[in-house]
Amino acid sequence: MTYKIDPRKQLRAIEARLAQPGDDAKTVRNLRKMLEHMHAEALGDFETLMATVSPQAAYMSFSSGPDSPQSPRSKEAIAQYYGGMVAANCHQIEHAIDRLVADRDHVTAEGALRIAYPTEVLRAMGRAVDGDAPYYLFEARLLIVWGFDEHSLVRCEDSYIAGDGFAGIEARPLQQKDIFALVTDQS
Repeated sequence: MTYKIDPRKQLRAIEARLAQPGDDAKTVRNLRKMLEHMHAEALGDFETLMATVSPQAAYMSFSSGPDSPQSPRSKEAIAQYYGGMVAANCHQIEHAIDRLVADRDHVTAEGALRIAYPTEVLRAMGRAVDGDAPYYLFEARLLIVWGFDEHSLVRCEDSYIAGDGFAGIEARPLQQKDIFALVTDQS
């Protein structure tokens, strides 16, 4: 079956990079931590997700700005950000990575981003979504620069989004069957 949102895509991109020889041990540790982070995020596993985040972490959305809720600037703010994402069921994400660059301190991932936004979240944001679909499809292009500390914990996710993923979202309804549901033993 073809899914409109499939979180396995971002996991497979990292797994494919890990299968290539040539990276040093620190770069491999960073990629493995990124994979663990992405897997926990896709599952909505808040505890495991936060265990991958550095105590000195600070995220920045250059599309939204430094004062945006999408730019949590401390580990506590990041916990609130992810806690809200999981509670609102906004963690059903596909990042179809088509460009991946990794070194000892950073991993840069770029590709199409698709998010299943729950109808009630969109309505709370003031979006006019009619109909009975449980979700609507957000689509944009995303570039994230992931930074890692000396323990390979996520120190930053500095992101850039191209396009307005909310533009026309009301015309992109989703059902749960359109979303691949990752479970603990899948990837």
